[in-house]
Amino acid sequence: MGEAARRKAEIQALKNRRGTWLDSLNDEERTVVKVAGDLYDKFVNRYNFTEGCYLLSFFLREYLRREHSIHVDVVVGWVNDGTWDGASSHAWVEFCGRKVDISLHKTSHPDVQPPGDLILLDYVEKKGLASYSYWKELQAQHATTLTEMRKSDSEFDRVVARKDAEHQRMCDFAAMTDGAAKYLSSAPRQLNYDALAKMLA
Repeated sequence: MGEAARRKAEIQALKNRRGTWLDSLNDEERTVVKVAGDLYDKFVNRYNFTEGCYLLSFFLREYLRREHSIHVDVVVGWVNDGTWDGASSHAWVEFCGRKVDISLHKTSHPDVQPPGDLILLDYVEKKGLASYSYWKELQAQHATTLTEMRKSDSEFDRVVARKDAEHQRMCDFAAMTDGAAKYLSSAPRQLNYDALAKMLA
């Protein structure tokens, strides 16, 4: 088999696998997948939007609630790309315990933070350059690394202090019944609920 034929066969196999996966989903699951996929295609990918995990997660929660009466949870946790021993604050959504993450597939500095997988209900829609590990709580070994790095670098210490405060605020929003709406109410006009919802209309 030539290279072109091999590649064609690989693409067809991926399409078949995706089709089988989609057929296994119920109506609500398909809606979550479609909304998240459309948001990635029409906003994240089209405008090369990066560093917006909180915005995207809270918007998905609010949009699915308002437009489809579907509840998804915003998880404010931690990720690691396998290139260092610490962890970074990150947010994603979960539906019935399955992960949706449309923000890590594009990063502002791919040479420093490699793009991760585009994940729709635990299904890897697009492979990234790194396969991230996810935790809902900061793991002890990562906390130790961050503490040691903060002690040796005052600027890093200030950055982490700001990030820690932001992480806690996002956790607070995620825990509120109306937290997504409150978060989005303070977003810039071009990134507020109505602006993003219009892209999905």
